[in-house]
Amino acid sequence: MENRVSKLEADIDNIKTDMSSMKVDIAVIKSNYATKSDLHQEVGKIHQEIGKIHQELSKQTKWIVAGMMSTAGMTLALARWLF
Repeated sequence: MENRVSKLEADIDNIKTDMSSMKVDIAVIKSNYATKSDLHQEVGKIHQEIGKIHQELSKQTKWIVAGMMSTAGMTLALARWLF
């Protein structure tokens, strides 16, 4: 009987050390995970960046079209002047 009790006490010590290491592992896992609010913030930032890119593309397109029209106008004026 005494032998079984001492074996159980040794097993309990092993279980306690395993549980403490599991608590540390779980704490590390929890600290590395992202929450829903973190993900929503990141999605919001991405949407803002996409909006900025869209605005810049719109400005660039307007400048390209204006440049093409002015080049065409200057080409026609030069052709009229030369011929």
